[in-house]
Amino acid sequence: MEQENSLVANPSTQSSNTQQPNSTSASIAGAGGGTLLVLLANNLPDNYPLKSWLVILAPSVSIVLSLFWKYISRKSNAYFKVKKIERSKKLLLQKIENALQNGIISEKEAITLRKKMREIELQSIDNLANKIKSIDFEE
Repeated sequence: MEQENSLVANPSTQSSNTQQPNSTSASIAGAGGGTLLVLLANNLPDNYPLKSWLVILAPSVSIVLSLFWKYISRKSNAYFKVKKIERSKKLLLQKIENALQNGIISEKEAITLRKKMREIELQSIDNLANKIKSIDFEE
C-alpha cells in the first residue's frame, strides 16, 4: 500500500506541516528561569554562602530549562497528534459503518466503503509495524 495515497496518517513519519516546538517559547522559559535565579540570588544577603553559586549557575539553568521545555513540547505535540489521528480514524470507521447499516447507499458504494475500511485497517497495521521497526533497542 502506497504512503502517498494512505487514508490514515502515519504518526511515526514526519509531515511537512508538523508544528515543531517554538524555540522562542523555549528561550523565554530558559531566560525566565535563569533571570528568576539571579533575582533570587540578588535578594539574598551578601554573606549567604550559596549566593555566588546561584549567580554562576543561572546561565546553565537557563539552558537546561530551554532544553527541557523543547523536549516536553515535542513529546506533547507528538502525543496529541497521535490522539487526533486515532480520533479521526475512529470517526471515519463509524461513519462508514453507519453508511453501510443505513441501507440508503447502493451496493456498488457499499463495496467501495468496505474496501476503504479494509484499506484503513491495513494502513493501521502497517503504521504499527513501522512504529515497532523504528524502535531502537540498545544492546
